[in-house]
Amino acid sequence: MNSHINTYNDLLEEKKRLKLLLEERKIKVQTEFEEIKVKLKPVGAIIDTVQKMTTKDKSNPLLNMGIDVGVNLILKKLLLRNAGFIMKLLVPMLAKNYLSHEVEEDNNIFSKVGKFFRKTFRHQQA
Repeated sequence: MNSHINTYNDLLEEKKRLKLLLEERKIKVQTEFEEIKVKLKPVGAIIDTVQKMTTKDKSNPLLNMGIDVGVNLILKKLLLRNAGFIMKLLVPMLAKNYLSHEVEEDNNIFSKVGKFFRKTFRHQQA
């Protein structure tokens, strides 16, 4: 850093130096911000999963009704038939909420199974 600026050229050089320093700092801050985002990605995934388990996607009521029937049949009647009251209450509710979100997404096992069956039925009808 120049402690004394005596001429106009000194001022222009100092201005260039400060602009370069500013650009370097911007790049450094952006890099650190990207690193923080990468480190916090697992936390975001956990928060997303918890949000899916606590809220129900109400965009498709017919699909939700099917999920409710399926979860009640499989979880309550078969898997949790000897479980306690709280388990029979909480686990199906969390599963219904989570599945209501997951079935709507494109990149999951349910959409792949659905696409497989659609292709299979189209070939049989043709």
